[in-house]
Amino acid sequence: MRTRAIGLVAVVLALSGCVGIPTSGGVVTGGIIDDRLEPDFFVLPSGPRPGSTQEEILSDFMLALRGPQSQYAIARQFLADSIADDWNPDAEAIIRTGIPAMTPGAAENSIDYTVTSKAVVDADGRYQETPPASQTLSYSFVQEDGEWRISDAPDAIVLSQSSFNVVFTEQALYFFDPSYQYLVPDVRWFPARATVTSRIVRELLEGPASWLQQGVVLSSFPIATSVVSSEVVSGTATVELSSEALTASPADRERMQQQLAASLDVSSVIMTVGGLEIVAPETGTPAVRNPGVESAVLVGTDEGFGFDTGEGPTGLGALGAQVAAAGATAATLSNDQQTVAFLSPAGVSVARAGADQPLVVDARSGLIAPSLDPFRFVWSVQGSSAGSLKVFEVDGTEHPIATGLPVDARIVAADVSRDGTRLLVYLATSAGPQLGVAGIVRQQGTNIPTELGELLPLPAPSSTPVDATWVSDRVVATVSHGAEASPITTVEIGGPSSPLSQVSDATTIAGGNNGTDGLRVLAPDGSIWQARGSGGWVASGLTASFLASKQ
Repeated sequence: MRTRAIGLVAVVLALSGCVGIPTSGGVVTGGIIDDRLEPDFFVLPSGPRPGSTQEEILSDFMLALRGPQSQYAIARQFLADSIADDWNPDAEAIIRTGIPAMTPGAAENSIDYTVTSKAVVDADGRYQETPPASQTLSYSFVQEDGEWRISDAPDAIVLSQSSFNVVFTEQALYFFDPSYQYLVPDVRWFPARATVTSRIVRELLEGPASWLQQGVVLSSFPIATSVVSSEVVSGTATVELSSEALTASPADRERMQQQLAASLDVSSVIMTVGGLEIVAPETGTPAVRNPGVESAVLVGTDEGFGFDTGEGPTGLGALGAQVAAAGATAATLSNDQQTVAFLSPAGVSVARAGADQPLVVDARSGLIAPSLDPFRFVWSVQGSSAGSLKVFEVDGTEHPIATGLPVDARIVAADVSRDGTRLLVYLATSAGPQLGVAGIVRQQGTNIPTELGELLPLPAPSSTPVDATWVSDRVVATVSHGAEASPITTVEIGGPSSPLSQVSDATTIAGGNNGTDGLRVLAPDGSIWQARGSGGWVASGLTASFLASKQ
């Protein structure tokens, strides 16, 4: 989770050379600067300047949106009395790119403010990256005491990317998987102001995003529970809840504390109702956030299958020998290193520690690399159709699953998150590449997958899809084929996408620990490349026939 140092810095923001509103002609650029500010400090913008023109008022109003303190109190000074209290800046945040333009509006005393939007944040703090598109917002003006003020404004704010990084803070709300073994993030973005802790708790109590509903993730708070107040002092959060919280069972009270501690990023939580503390037991078995895996790269070579630190694949003993003997070309290893789902000429098979030989669970042709979830269900699909996805137990028992994935789309990757709640899919469709995650709905008590929930679209590179993987519990990465190289892109689920340095060519990408530092890419010649911060990709010195995934 990204944290921000909260400081108060007075910044004098003066505009010079502002252009008046033309009465004829084309679009003119308004007096907006493309700000470059340090992201770890708040901005204290200036209020209205006496004698400002309508254009100057709007320009300064946009600059004032970088100060969310006291519910954007300074920005409200630019508004007429008739709308100052009702204007809702939290309804939508538009992240722009480039320089906005101002033109006279259709009505008298109005200005159209046109921007190229690249992303939006909705009223619940959900971030959605969008293809760049022109968007026009209209503002009307009226004179009050001889000074121009904005009399009509959309319930929205507009920020450049750098200003957005200052004004908003990223915060993951955490919910449980149905087994209560894992905490699953639902990333949100909130204005960084004094009331942000109560905003986080309020949104947590409202529940997860729609694509994580239908039992994909669970909250332990009783229905209708609301937050009265919340504050954080020296790493301890004190959260006053409504009386509905008293109906929670002892087990749910402890889980409520876990959700609050993870969402507020604090070491301890005190929950109260009516000023009296809600006592919660301590079982000593907290849920896991962002499960880790063995750090060594997992590979298949002519010598075997296992972890390679420079001496060849080792560490899996008889299990690794079974996978290698079967002629595996792709594989996924369970977190306890006792089960492997792998692809070979026979289809998708399962090798288990203690078993004499692997078991073929899916013998269909044209299968891609399988995925293995933490509850030992194998996910297998034919590359020619995303609609061919099937789920098997490790004993070969098939369980029907409703997916809603397009049957006419080719699929290059299907990978279950390490907490077992979400499926990452990378598709090639007639409309172009598509990347998305879908919640996994499971049967209560058995963890058997029964259907995929709503598919959440993610930004996908325009180049040909090759492979995708989980980087962490909230970030995924893709590799694709461009005209001359293979671009690597990371996408935060509920956040922005970011291109990494590309490699000359790649066939596979696999995640590990430590974010992008744990990524590994396999080249056609068998060399394995690893990310090195902003310095691009470097050869690891290891080679393999295939690069495997670690669940």
